[in-house]
Amino acid sequence: MHYEESGHKKKSVNDAERLLKNAHEDAERMIRIAREDAERLLKNAHEDAERMIRIAREDAERLLKNAHEDAERMIRIAREDAERLLKNAHEESMQENVKETKQPNQQDESGMSLKKDKLHTVGEMASRLAHDLQNPLTIIKNTVEILKIQQPNLDVKTKDHYEKIERAVTKMTQQIKDVLNYVRTSNLQAEYVSLLSILKNVLNDLKIPEYIKIILPDEDVMLYGDPKQLEIVFSNLILNSIQAIEKKGKVMIQASDNEYFTAIDIIDNGHGIEKDNLSHIFEPLFTTKQTGTGLGLASCKAIIENHGGNIDCSSIVGKGTVFTVKLPKTEGIKQ
Repeated sequence: MHYEESGHKKKSVNDAERLLKNAHEDAERMIRIAREDAERLLKNAHEDAERMIRIAREDAERLLKNAHEDAERMIRIAREDAERLLKNAHEESMQENVKETKQPNQQDESGMSLKKDKLHTVGEMASRLAHDLQNPLTIIKNTVEILKIQQPNLDVKTKDHYEKIERAVTKMTQQIKDVLNYVRTSNLQAEYVSLLSILKNVLNDLKIPEYIKIILPDEDVMLYGDPKQLEIVFSNLILNSIQAIEKKGKVMIQASDNEYFTAIDIIDNGHGIEKDNLSHIFEPLFTTKQTGTGLGLASCKAIIENHGGNIDCSSIVGKGTVFTVKLPKTEGIKQ
């Protein structure tokens, strides 16, 4: 009897050990399968993410290339049309000087009206092309920002690609702004406005390098003019000063006024402007920059003169440059 009970207990222990062993093996097999599945899913997810990033980068680079080619074509067409109009205007002026006429005033007005219509047509074309380019640039910019948020731990090569795209978009956006600012001919909406408020709006939109210090006027002054148009002027002038500074430097803005005029000086300690170029810097399409449109300073001159003011520049090579804007304190705006 005792032998039977002992044998039964031994069998039960063996069965329990076998079940435990089988359960352990099953658990290990399930863990191994789960691990393999997880690794496979993780690998696939990683490959999918890399593929999505690669496709997005290729799409962004393709859009950027197309937009860049369109921008260059637009600027080239606008420059060629402007040069042709200037050449025709010069030839017509020479012909009018040697031609006798009984109604000079009427012919002058007719000629000026024709030239104005031609410039207006070129302006509309350039404005439409520039506007069409803004949409793909906005898409590229937003795509890059989303990808950077989704992939915070980017490798150096991918991060460099994104930064190149962002720099190219910024450059092209500025070129488009130059063209639009130059060809727009809307009437000015004049009001009294704070200089400091204009400058603060401008600086909020500009990307200021860490090595450049911007010094604002100690005291505010009131200007009479179109705030949006004046922001374009000071944005162009400050950006021009920033681009002239290669290393550590500063851009100082000073203001003074009298009974009739307010004068604003934008002073930088950049590389300066060559004497031969100084007399041409406000001419349309003139530029010494490899990527410039030659329209930024021309826009500034046109806007300030429409306000009844004037703009001037003095410079010493190796020392820096001073742009001086003078605006009337009362209504001197050309409508």
